[in-house]
Amino acid sequence: MEKNTKGNWLVVLNPNAGGNQALREWPLIEQELLKENFSFEIVRTERPKHAISLVKEKIEKGFRKIIIIGGDGTLHEVVNGIMSQNKTSPSSILLGMISMGTGNDWIKTHQISKNFKEAIQQIKEGKTIFQDVGKIIFKHDGVNKETRYFINSVGIGFDAKVLKYSLAKKEKGKSKKSDYITGLIKSLFTNKNIDSLIQLDSESINTKVYNLTIGVCQYKGGGFKLLPNAIPDDGMLDVTLACKISKRKLIVSLPKIFGGKVDKIKYFDFYQVRDLKLDISGPICTEADGEYLGLHPLHVSIVPNQLQLISSYKNG
Repeated sequence: MEKNTKGNWLVVLNPNAGGNQALREWPLIEQELLKENFSFEIVRTERPKHAISLVKEKIEKGFRKIIIIGGDGTLHEVVNGIMSQNKTSPSSILLGMISMGTGNDWIKTHQISKNFKEAIQQIKEGKTIFQDVGKIIFKHDGVNKETRYFINSVGIGFDAKVLKYSLAKKEKGKSKKSDYITGLIKSLFTNKNIDSLIQLDSESINTKVYNLTIGVCQYKGGGFKLLPNAIPDDGMLDVTLACKISKRKLIVSLPKIFGGKVDKIKYFDFYQVRDLKLDISGPICTEADGEYLGLHPLHVSIVPNQLQLISSYKNG
């Protein structure tokens, strides 16, 4: 006889998250969940993309409430598991987050505490939002099309190259915040402007892309407010486009980027769209929610109000 999972939470634990912080703190988190009368079953991720298959399998068995213990990458995989399953509507799944990652960008928009006891209280209080989900179609190997969903943002160009430099450590669960700064410095000397034709809904832009940030939430790269106007449930993709930028201009702009004043940089343009297509002259690094995708982005779109999330988001 199949176990009755109605009302139970599925806890998805990424032991490697936050340089193994999630694994170290799990006994304390488990104790707190039990103290607060949560009924749950735990599964642990063992490899990249494992959370996708775990979530699909558990939804098939009846779970409709999920708590993630990990970082933005674990959240990304769980969202892809939810969005790619066919058992139930994604909006029927309730998702909570106990953040243990390195960057923790998504929780900043949703004002979720980094303290696990406070995050558990937020889950228990049950305030929710139906957030939009982004969808990106790309060619990982330059030939075959793949689809990935994202809950925070996509970076194309400089953003993704920074991530690529720290990929080996990230895959081993050894990433730390200083890796981003190291990758940023390396990217300053290697990233180039790429000839691109960008279709933003009905508007076409023929330009040289240095960096293209697309998302539904405001923060990325470990706390940089690169999408300052993003609203997670407005049915729109926010776009920050940096074109034809020299290394000197970018270096001069870094204090504003670090200080959360990206909207004051005159070399950046901002858009809100539902659909974005790219025709890029050569390979360009691409990432989604801090997960490296490859070199060939094609199409980004919005899927409105898809996920029910525990959130303390306040617009304005």
